[in-house]
Parts: sequence; structure tokens; C-alpha cells
Amino acid sequence: MTSNLKALVVSLALVGAAPCSASVITFEGFPDQTVFTTQDFGSGVTFAGATILTLGGSLNPAFPPHSGSNVVFNPIGAMTLNFTTAVDFFSGFFTYNQPLVIQAYDSLNNLLDTANGACTANYIGSGTGCLDNEFLQVDAIGAIAKVVIAGGGGNNFTLDDAEFTGSRDPGVPEPATMAMLLGGLGALGLSRRRRAAAL
Repeated sequence: MTSNLKALVVSLALVGAAPCSASVITFEGFPDQTVFTTQDFGSGVTFAGATILTLGGSLNPAFPPHSGSNVVFNPIGAMTLNFTTAVDFFSGFFTYNQPLVIQAYDSLNNLLDTANGACTANYIGSGTGCLDNEFLQVDAIGAIAKVVIAGGGGNNFTLDDAEFTGSRDPGVPEPATMAMLLGGLGALGLSRRRRAAAL
């Protein structure tokens, strides 16, 4: 094996072994009205009270997505995220029609952090002067086991571009996966080039 090929193999091994950091969950690739429960977004998260709405489908345009065309909303009551592996933070972009509160809890149900929306409402046409898609975050290093997002009785907020420690968007390959794919294609190209030169 040449030194260049050895270096490529070692660098790919290191990239593949790198820990996965958080990636933004865009909620794209799911059909309108998909109910979220155990979709694999990382950290063993399960959703309760979360359903997809799609722009051009059932999403009210006064609650636009932060990116793409999908958001999740709370059809009835609060939206809850439970994590089997504790996370350091949870964040997202919210549009709402009633005061919004996000609360982070530990595994013993102790309140760790709270974030409140800046306005009573921020949907397009709310008249409050607040912009839609407000960024909100709760933090507690290595301790968040549950996040509760509430405001009113239901059907009153949308969430887009959520993120938490170890989150991954199932529609987007992880960087290490892409690096391994590109490295494999490069190695395949090198071997074909050598074979052609030997003939």
C-alpha cells in the first residue's frame, strides 16, 4: 500500500470514529399529518403531541416554516420530548398564537431551565410587532431528560429546525457517512486508475 493510500485509510478511520454532534432536525421528508412518536432523531427521543404540517397542505401560512416546507405542531395540549440519553440543550424556532413556555426537566422531574416566548403571539398578522420563527433554547449540561413545550390548549404553536445534543435529521446523512462514501469512491477510482496503467 502506498503512503498516500495509507494516509487516506487512516484519515477515513479517524473521521468515522469522530463523535456525532447535533444536527438540525428540519422535519422534511415526512408526509403532511404524520404523527411523531419514535422516529429516530437521536438520543432516544420520543415525541408526544407532535404532528407534521406542510406548507401548501394543512399548514396555515401565518405559521411559516423556518426552512423547507414542514413544521411540527401541537394538535392537543403540550408537546413533550422524552430522552433516554440526557441532553445538554434543546432549541428550535417557534411561531405561536398564545404565550409560549419551554421547560426542561431532569430524570427526577425537577425543573432545570425555562424559556418563554418574547411576545403573546408572533404569527404573521398577530399585530404584536414580533417576528415569526422565534429562536428559543433551554440548557442544562448533561441533565435534560424531558422537554415540555406549552402554550394554550393545543393547536397554538409550530416548531421547526429543532436541535439537541446528539440530534440527527433522518433525511440527511451524517458527515462521517458522507466522508466514508467519498473516501471509498476515491479509493475505488485510484485502484481502477492503477489497473488501467498496468495494462
